[in-house]
Amino acid sequence: MREIIELTDGWTLYRNDSSVGESVRVPHDAMLSETRSADAVTGNAGAYFPGGTYRYQRIIDVPASWVDKTVTLELEGVYQKATVLLDDVELARNAYGYTGFLVDLTNHLHPGEQSVLTVIADNAHQPNSRWYSGSGIYRPARLYVQERNHMAIDGVQVETLSTSPARIRVQTTVVGAGDVSVVVLKDGVAVASATGVDVEMTIPDPRLWSAESPSLYTCCVTLHEGAVTYDETSVSFGIRTITWGAFGLRINGDEVLLRGGCVHHTYGILGAAEEAEAAWREVAILKSHGFNAIRSAHNPISKTMLAACDQLGMYVMDEFADMWYQHKNPADYASDFEDCWQHDLAAMVHKDRNHPSVIMYSIGNENAEPKDERGVTCARELAEYVRACDHSRPVTAGVNPTILFAAGLGIDSFNGDGKEGEAAANADGGMSENSSLAYNTYATKMGDIMELIASTPMVGRANAPYFDVLDLAGYNYAAGRYVPDLRRMPDRPVFGAETMPYELAKNWRLVERIPQVIGDFMWTSWDYLGECSLAGWSADPEMVNKPFPWLCADTGALDLVGNPNGEAAMAEVVWDVTDVSLFVRPCTLPNPVRAPWRGTNSIPSWSWAGCDGIETVVEVYTKAPIAKLYLNGRHVGTKRTHECHADFKVRYEPGTLVALACKSTGECVVRAELQSATAPLALTLTREPRYQPGADGPGDVVFVDVTAADSEGVVEASLDTEVTITVEGGTLLAFGSAAQKSERSYQEGCFPLRHGRALAAVRLGEGPCLIHAKADGFEASALGL
Repeated sequence: MREIIELTDGWTLYRNDSSVGESVRVPHDAMLSETRSADAVTGNAGAYFPGGTYRYQRIIDVPASWVDKTVTLELEGVYQKATVLLDDVELARNAYGYTGFLVDLTNHLHPGEQSVLTVIADNAHQPNSRWYSGSGIYRPARLYVQERNHMAIDGVQVETLSTSPARIRVQTTVVGAGDVSVVVLKDGVAVASATGVDVEMTIPDPRLWSAESPSLYTCCVTLHEGAVTYDETSVSFGIRTITWGAFGLRINGDEVLLRGGCVHHTYGILGAAEEAEAAWREVAILKSHGFNAIRSAHNPISKTMLAACDQLGMYVMDEFADMWYQHKNPADYASDFEDCWQHDLAAMVHKDRNHPSVIMYSIGNENAEPKDERGVTCARELAEYVRACDHSRPVTAGVNPTILFAAGLGIDSFNGDGKEGEAAANADGGMSENSSLAYNTYATKMGDIMELIASTPMVGRANAPYFDVLDLAGYNYAAGRYVPDLRRMPDRPVFGAETMPYELAKNWRLVERIPQVIGDFMWTSWDYLGECSLAGWSADPEMVNKPFPWLCADTGALDLVGNPNGEAAMAEVVWDVTDVSLFVRPCTLPNPVRAPWRGTNSIPSWSWAGCDGIETVVEVYTKAPIAKLYLNGRHVGTKRTHECHADFKVRYEPGTLVALACKSTGECVVRAELQSATAPLALTLTREPRYQPGADGPGDVVFVDVTAADSEGVVEASLDTEVTITVEGGTLLAFGSAAQKSERSYQEGCFPLRHGRALAAVRLGEGPCLIHAKADGFEASALGL
């Protein structure tokens, strides 16, 4: 029988050449606890964290019962250039930091003895990423112990053949010998059964999977010989079909419009460490704001997040890589692309194939290679390889027409020809241009001209050979290409693979008006670490070249810890999640330097102590044609809305701010209200709901919101007070806020609030758990978990 052993505890980490180890738990992000500095080679792309080489070691007890067993190690993600050794014998290497891989340990273990497992992550060669990557074994690791006759790991594939009637195909890969029995369960009850390694089955009274109704089944497969069972496994799946063409995109025959957002692989204050509750939390919060689709920018999504998307209902565009054979950074994956792309692309598809949430594969992002025949051939090979692995889903890419056109003229929008290990600080004391900074500076200088250039016929001609390789055309910052390209290829759907959040209302009109325009993915739905040259509105004079100690891009509809801003409000209104909302630009920053990729820095607060008389902008979001604003009962103004919002200049005074969404006749339809906090304020600890199914247990992670609020729960947004967190009966994994910059670490337990808010992640212990908070000017507070 199959035994699965999660390799979470018992690891010792050695950093670089140190002989001093530290006890860690996997998944683990070694980069997050490194010391940041202004001269870090990663620069602002990597949030000024250094790279390094990380050696993880763990003892494996090999019982005598493992004689004649097959033992396989699975590593879901090691960043990057992983080397696996057992008792100092090298067994495997995996260059790409975002694909999982298997290592056969069978012939290298000695039953009745111990072995030392070593996993080395080499992330010392920098710069290699356009955003914060993390380092180490950042996704789960496990052992599979099986009989010599067994089913391959992830060796059961379930494919929907039709929905009416509901027909599925189940294919099982067997190693050795044995008979295969298949049983399909719905809510624990058997609904169909068959025998064989390749069977078709009819499912009675089917409940189809979609993002709106994410109904799942379980396929249980047994390998046996008579009464002797060799292996058992089960996979979750959904009955779901995908079709596309001139009619657009359909799931189970029904039209679907993708309300999308791009996400990176990191989880805010946790860095890259793949805590399951963090993945479920992200999907759940995004869905609550109206998103029904995510793009895994720009690398394969994790198994954990796919499980959350399957169960909660979220469509996924899974993406292969940010670069092919042409470097965007001197030490990036392009060095390994030619040797590794088939293995890595197959690994992504193999991981995804049973997940109904995955509805399309992206072969790349903003790749300049298709500027010439070699690049188009490469794109075609990638697309055809994906289709050979899985014919049921369309192939797409995030294509930036302007970048591709510029590449054809010999203009490199990135900086991939720089020197590996080049110091981030140049001779003038400024920052050298890593690829993120180079591109973001280029895009900032071009501004709206970039999309105008993308709309020209010459750009269309330059991009046509690449788009002709794809089933769906994904456009980065080029909505103006939809109509002219659809004239040429009317049967191929198009969508915004990457768009400015503040342009959603305009872009969504195209989605609703043109059948072939199937959706929009904003950059980005959730803020992330690194790429500190992107979007932050701040008092710093630099628009994109944000200096140390900046931490995050400060982009997205949701901030680093999941709080909404005005771009989330825009999305909720455009997507009919809410009728009206009221957001305010911070009174504490009346004249910000505005970076690109952000149309507003507003938050849902009218509590700005010490800012009386300061003029700010109040934003009312609604589809109603008229917005009226009142402050403490006084009429501030009435405006017609444009692109689903109206802005009012208001001088701050504490009290009650009210927005009315009105018909063209002036009749009020719905209202929104914000209140100022009133003294006294307290540090408030509030446990967030559990996002994964099931009850809490030892080792589980919980999230706690930390706020400076009054007795009614109104948060004082002007505060950036440092708060200290301690935990009894558990482990503080991380504590931090969405602060743009700080020299504090998320792992030291002390961090400033941003707009009166912060977040703690706590791992529960065996018994009662208590979290404490203290800060200057506040009474200490505590919460039992």
